[in-house]
Amino acid sequence: MHKNLIICLSLFLLWFPLEAEEVGDSAVWAGVYKFYNNETSAAVEILAQARKDYPLNAAVHFTWASARWLHSQANDPIEKTYEVLNNDLDIVIPIYEELVEKYPKNPLYRLYLGSGEGLRARVYLGQKRWLKTLIPAYKGFKITKQVADNYPEIKDAMLPMGVVEYYAALRSAILKWAASLFGLKTTKESGLAKMEIAAAEGNFSWIEARSLLSFIYLWEAPNHQKALEHSKVIAEKFPKNYYFNLMYAESLIKTNSIDEAQPVLEQLNTDISDLTDTQKLHMSSYLDYVWGLYYFEQDDLLTAKQLAENAINNYQAELDFYLAYSLLLLGNINDLLGNRKEAKIAYKKCIELDNNSDAVNLAMTYINEPFQR
Repeated sequence: MHKNLIICLSLFLLWFPLEAEEVGDSAVWAGVYKFYNNETSAAVEILAQARKDYPLNAAVHFTWASARWLHSQANDPIEKTYEVLNNDLDIVIPIYEELVEKYPKNPLYRLYLGSGEGLRARVYLGQKRWLKTLIPAYKGFKITKQVADNYPEIKDAMLPMGVVEYYAALRSAILKWAASLFGLKTTKESGLAKMEIAAAEGNFSWIEARSLLSFIYLWEAPNHQKALEHSKVIAEKFPKNYYFNLMYAESLIKTNSIDEAQPVLEQLNTDISDLTDTQKLHMSSYLDYVWGLYYFEQDDLLTAKQLAENAINNYQAELDFYLAYSLLLLGNINDLLGNRKEAKIAYKKCIELDNNSDAVNLAMTYINEPFQR
């Protein structure tokens, strides 16, 4: 899933409010729980039927497109997933444009229109095309902000706005300047604060908000206790979501809860057989990295080294964050083993990834000064 997705990750995935007030909401919820629990085929089937039965439901079209995207992520090459997402957005965005025009007093139609526009940015995010990411993200942001300003009770709108502010703040001065023209604060703190509101108060956005915050607090802006707080909730709520449970296991290790991490990791060893072949390609290297981290904290450096090398050599995921951390881990292990030359090679490869991960920052430090416990 995600980040499977999943992984990653996602920029505007599923932050809509569902309060069982609209006809068809129960069908949408059924689909949502299916795909968050890694039953993407069933989710697509349920939501495709729901689109036919409840075409005026505000959430159903966007949720269907999201489910199809996650199903594609579980089964297709990365470029194919982008094609599926863009094609489905070409279908649902005109539907929402028509609904907004026909029912201008219903803020949810406008909210999902903004969501669909913003979701296009996800393709460019995966390709690290930062400026192109901002343009469709802003289109969605502008629509969403209108809803948030006029309907402040809809806390779910905080997630997409927070995401745009946070990621714009991470990039170049030109990107920050462009974002400021759109009225964005472009600070990480402001973006994180909005995402935290969505996680705590969103009607449905709390799921994706907690997933994204777990990602950020593990790999971009380290706050391991916060990562544990968020990942534990979603891992327990969706026990079949492999990605959520991997983040939970990593959070446990990084907060020194080694004994609690072990049974989670052992269950992940068992559950990986239930994934699709594509998901196994994406998740197996992440699993090797987390096991490597586990043995590293247990001072079994040779086992940790083998697992880190496996994670690096078998890396197939869309985003390269845990590749960066696997390289950092390998560098740390080699430093402790006295293999300074090999450590510097690993740090150099990590730095060359040039992503937003804190691993890159740490590698820049350790390439000059050897890692020490």
